[in-house]
Amino acid sequence: MAHPTHPEAVPEGFVPATHGGPYAKELGPFWSKPEESQVTLGLRLQHRHCNSAGAAHGGFVATLADLGLIHAVSVMREREGRPRHHLTTVTLTVDYVAPAKEGCWLEVRAEVSRLGRNLCFTEGVMLADGKRVARVSAVMAVLGPRT
Repeated sequence: MAHPTHPEAVPEGFVPATHGGPYAKELGPFWSKPEESQVTLGLRLQHRHCNSAGAAHGGFVATLADLGLIHAVSVMREREGRPRHHLTTVTLTVDYVAPAKEGCWLEVRAEVSRLGRNLCFTEGVMLADGKRVARVSAVMAVLGPRT
């Protein structure tokens, strides 16, 4: 996965994201910032992520919400010493608040409210250059071990 080389392209404290399958890798590069109570997943919004109005396509906003929320669950499970498992989205809610313009830093800040054995609950906010563009939440199912 190629990453931007300009320091201003990625805010300080972010590192290349290591979770995600082939679909996510095609949409990225994504950057992660795990903190104590939340995990942030972000990227620089490119033309290929946008609609004809020059803002993030609604489908891409939903995809980033899904990726960011599931990434947070993965990071928090690893922190607790749980083995890596496949996770799948059971429900995803995205409340669109405002557009995210091409070129902005778009991120999902997610908190995991419950890490269960079979289900995990997470919620967060999507920000474009620090301004709220969506409220997001999801329930993730824990499937079998990753091989």
